[in-house]
Amino acid sequence: MNRIADVLHGPFDPGGQPDTRSGNPLELGFFAWNLACGMTASKAVLSDPPRLRDFWHWDSAVHLNQLAERIGYEYQVPFARWRGHGGPSGYNDDALDFLASAAALVPVTSSLGLFSTVHVTYKFHPLHIAKMGATIDFISGGRWGLNVVTGGPNTRENRMFGQDPFDHDEAYDIADEFVTCMKWLWASDDPIDFVGRYYQSYGGIVRPKPRRHPRPILMNAGNSPKGLDFAARHCDWVFLTGRTLDEYRDHITQVRTLADRYRRVVRPATMVYVVMAETDARAQAIVDWLESEVDREAVWSFVANRDRRPGSSFVSRYGSEYDYNDPWFGLGREQFMRTAFGLGAWHLYGGYDTVAEQIRALHQVGIESILTCFYDPLRGLHQMEDDVIPRLRKMGLRR
Repeated sequence: MNRIADVLHGPFDPGGQPDTRSGNPLELGFFAWNLACGMTASKAVLSDPPRLRDFWHWDSAVHLNQLAERIGYEYQVPFARWRGHGGPSGYNDDALDFLASAAALVPVTSSLGLFSTVHVTYKFHPLHIAKMGATIDFISGGRWGLNVVTGGPNTRENRMFGQDPFDHDEAYDIADEFVTCMKWLWASDDPIDFVGRYYQSYGGIVRPKPRRHPRPILMNAGNSPKGLDFAARHCDWVFLTGRTLDEYRDHITQVRTLADRYRRVVRPATMVYVVMAETDARAQAIVDWLESEVDREAVWSFVANRDRRPGSSFVSRYGSEYDYNDPWFGLGREQFMRTAFGLGAWHLYGGYDTVAEQIRALHQVGIESILTCFYDPLRGLHQMEDDVIPRLRKMGLRR
């Protein structure tokens, strides 16, 4: 006899939340290794395409992930892109699939956390992701996790799936029901009947179960009030972006207050775009070079294809009207460059001492993990190993 799912929305954690702590006060993730240019919308990548644009090719990608694991990174996260943004750099035009790449990394890594990034509103059913994710988690010994993305802002990608973007808040309602159903499928030993507004499953069951107990780790990167509430209801990690340290502190306070209300634990993290060198001046010279070659066409494609409906943190911060004729598309220079380099990520620019101090400042406001992306991932990881992680150890942030 089927079990009736009597909970359709979060907070919902049958069996509790998984343990996410590695023992390091500050944890490290490797981001956006799986697509052309990574997070660098600059023609500068064309100066050395194999190294700066096409590191996503499998031999390079495997080496980078194995290097991240060897130097102590806890996890990797791919960027989910269904269609790139073109321009002379071919920004994100090639991208490895987020689920298949996680499965492919299982036999070539041994301890690295293997996340997948999934746009849950792109006509997936919870059973698809529950089954595929449980399989990757099972064969990896409990190393798979899911980055839940609503997918709402990207008009062109939604059209690829034959739909218009959902209203911002409704997209999170859909994600809420999606994740609740997925958690039922992971937790229940009996077939379940889940009858929601957006998803139904009759006699749904997943076997084998995920290896990690009670389920895989879930993360989300919403920064709007609705996004923070979703993360507090369902996720274990929330990846925040702030324009200032005070804004980070405010977001962290908000999400922790919400999580306390739901009697859950949600750990704050952030994405960082890193350019570093032996000195601040040398790092700034690299930044100046990247910015002088910024791929304006690719940045415009990204900005123009964002959904302009109210509710999202991007629209609430920068408005819904963009101007192609303005040098910065109406975003202002700072946000334009943050969009071109890291898609809004916090920038860590400077010499090794400067970057380590900037990381410590993020940790002091409450950030427990940084997800690093580099214009040159091979060099960036070696710099982390040789020059930054030793400084973080002296600060007590790494073991």
